[in-house]
Amino acid sequence: MAVLVTTAAWSQEDENALTAAQLREKGLNAERLGLPELAERYYRRALSDAEGDPTGETQLLLGLLMEQKEYYDEAVTLLDLPASRSGLPAEKQAVALAHQAYCLLQLHDLDSASHCAQRAIELDTASALAKTMMAYVETERDQHINAIAWANRALKSDPKYARGENVMGYIQYRKGNHTEAMRHFKKAIQLDSTLADAYYNLGTLYCMRNSQEMAIKLLKQGLRRNPRNIRLYTALAYAYRMRNDDTKALACYKQILEYDSLHTPTLNRMGTLYCGEGHYEEAVAYHRRALSIRPNDATAYKYMGKAYVDWGKYDKAIQSFIRSTDLCNTDPETYMYLAELYGMQKKGERKQQTAYKKAARLGNKDAQTWLVKRGVAW
Repeated sequence: MAVLVTTAAWSQEDENALTAAQLREKGLNAERLGLPELAERYYRRALSDAEGDPTGETQLLLGLLMEQKEYYDEAVTLLDLPASRSGLPAEKQAVALAHQAYCLLQLHDLDSASHCAQRAIELDTASALAKTMMAYVETERDQHINAIAWANRALKSDPKYARGENVMGYIQYRKGNHTEAMRHFKKAIQLDSTLADAYYNLGTLYCMRNSQEMAIKLLKQGLRRNPRNIRLYTALAYAYRMRNDDTKALACYKQILEYDSLHTPTLNRMGTLYCGEGHYEEAVAYHRRALSIRPNDATAYKYMGKAYVDWGKYDKAIQSFIRSTDLCNTDPETYMYLAELYGMQKKGERKQQTAYKKAARLGNKDAQTWLVKRGVAW
């Protein structure tokens, strides 16, 4: 036993002696092995090292990892490299900005996403990735002609760019052209059989077309190419839920937590699953567990609010939604939930109108219609 303790001590001592560059390399190796928690630990230790991160490489890697783990708010901060680093070449700065744009899109901040994508293009005019992100921005704005133009520019920069085909599929999906969308997603997979986003999009589209078995088969194929990929397990869980197989969906979520026990998006999805089954107390418990890990998780408060609504605890729901908007004021859906709840209150007309205005300014068409019918500007 004494020998084991001594060996462990030596191992820890050796690890503590690693340089920031060595820690970064260990983080990269951990990512290759599908060990995101370990990779994150190494990157964070490298960033706290006395040597610092003069080139910005480690911060970029950690930002990309946080994006993969769906921690978009933190990823945005980490990927904000050009303003604070001069060591990265323009091409790497463009990569950071392009990924920052993607994360901002997930946070519903279209203007900031557009700004980042444009800066990425200015830094690297040949970047297919940057042009792809601009295509996403235009798609979210429902500017489909512009979006297709940017996707075509990305494919002109690299005719075999799988992400370009993937975004083209997403544009067609948003236009309602599901058959054409599927063609592009399949082509993206042909070009890059490891592109998880294409499997995710195609699998989700199969689900929407009530082809859950096809979705499950495809997503399992994607997981063979991308073991431990969180998004693919999430999509697989969605397919099982569409098939009313919550047991297998729950197994997918638990598998994710085996790989990353602190993955709060999965905890929140487990909460929504229990909410859908009518187990409101369990649902709230999972959202609270997520908040114990990430106290400023706006999504956890949002879905906890939804659980309280279904539970009939409207005052607690309002409190949760307000907290969510305090933490993230760019999600129109949360303001819509608030507006509906205020509408149920006897003296909630003014608050209801304010919530609808905020949702309308963020592009929610239902909120805009509600206000127009009442002759209210936003």
